[in-house]
Amino acid sequence: MDGIGARQKHWKGLWPAAKSEFLCCNDHVFANSVCLELGSGTGVVGLSLGRLGAKKVFLTDFPSGEILSLLQENVEKNCLSNICEVKGLDWQDADNIKTVVDELKELDYLIASDVFYDVCTFRPLMTTVHTFFQRFPLLQFYFSYAEREYVLIDRYFCFTPTTLRLIGSRKLFSPNFFRGASESKLVFVSSSGETLCESNFHGTNYNLHGIEKTASDIATWVRGVAKEANISLPLKGLGLGLSGAEGARDNSRFVIYIEANHGDLAEHVFVTSDTVAAVAAAFEHGGVILVAGTGSSCRVLLADGHVFGVGGWGHQIGDGGSGFWIAMRAIRMVFDEDDGMEIPIRDLLLQVDLYSHFEIGDKVDILEHLYNKFEKSHIASFTKKLAENTADPAINLLFHDAGVILGKHFVVAAGHLPSVGFIHAVQGSWIPRVHLYRPTGSSAIGAALLVANKAGFDIPHPKNCEHMETIEFY
Repeated sequence: MDGIGARQKHWKGLWPAAKSEFLCCNDHVFANSVCLELGSGTGVVGLSLGRLGAKKVFLTDFPSGEILSLLQENVEKNCLSNICEVKGLDWQDADNIKTVVDELKELDYLIASDVFYDVCTFRPLMTTVHTFFQRFPLLQFYFSYAEREYVLIDRYFCFTPTTLRLIGSRKLFSPNFFRGASESKLVFVSSSGETLCESNFHGTNYNLHGIEKTASDIATWVRGVAKEANISLPLKGLGLGLSGAEGARDNSRFVIYIEANHGDLAEHVFVTSDTVAAVAAAFEHGGVILVAGTGSSCRVLLADGHVFGVGGWGHQIGDGGSGFWIAMRAIRMVFDEDDGMEIPIRDLLLQVDLYSHFEIGDKVDILEHLYNKFEKSHIASFTKKLAENTADPAINLLFHDAGVILGKHFVVAAGHLPSVGFIHAVQGSWIPRVHLYRPTGSSAIGAALLVANKAGFDIPHPKNCEHMETIEFY
């Protein structure tokens, strides 16, 4: 038996599945919490928790003098004696397990880094985990392990399935939404449609930041807000309405990455564009949305879930009529008229606004903002400044042209609407009238509704828009 389990010497090294990087990216989740690490070995993971702001960390391993002495020495060398406490814990000794568990007054997180390497210890390890969950039902268990062909870990988890489900909540949905290029909003919604909490975050566009970084940022955000709101993970569903999430292939890659690397977040993950989520939030049976913010796009969501779109391809290809498009046309107008490429139609107001917004003294200085300091949302925000002076003929023309382009978006998108009700005798097929609605609540609700549908649950559709105007065409 000397070469089995903790009597081996594997504990002396740092294994590939150590969780320190994950902990550092989610430090606010573990701040002011009580954590216990199983199989601490040299203590790197537990010590990291202590440095990251945990209130108390218990480092446990097989009650061997050599192991515990090294752990205690590392705690003292890192000046963490007031936070980290070393305990002997033998997974095969029921009395020892009970003693350790009974001594704990509170426990928020159970942490394990690559302890699933010896099949002979799997069952006692899971029994140990089960005992902790019996004492602390709201406990959350984070573990990692390196995949090995001889380790059939799933088989051993099956013998205590209900224990691991104790950290989950079957009634909560978490949608992340809008506006990916500038700002995103996270909303937790119950199965009854009640909004539990909200949070704002920076842009979440995976085309700008990459799938891995965007997914990791969202995961860290969700964990942090869930902790603050005392909401247990995993959620039943995570719905994401992201700016730039237009392609089925990349959306699928995003979902796969979330599920593979952040599986603690939710049982179901659904990704769509921010515009589709907005339609779902406003209309129970589908509709058309025309978005003109930092970027622009028009999307049709039919009752059967099919989506058709016009635009929304980013500032390099489209975004016609958007804030960014208007701002860039204004900047281009200043340069072209000064160069003599266009007949001047502006007075000094447009140039004054340009200098004021970007805090520059010469038009050439704008190149710094377009290249070295490029930030799409900041450039688009110039349009807000222009909107204050629409009496200027040049600025008025910019907004007029933007309206024409946005109108074309709608006309093309409307061609995908069901033809029933649009046939007028022998005069052909057209839309007799258009009802315009203004959103009244968070479009993040739409992402929740969409992921709920995928998960097989119904969330009551809220009244999330108000009638603004009806345009009669004949």
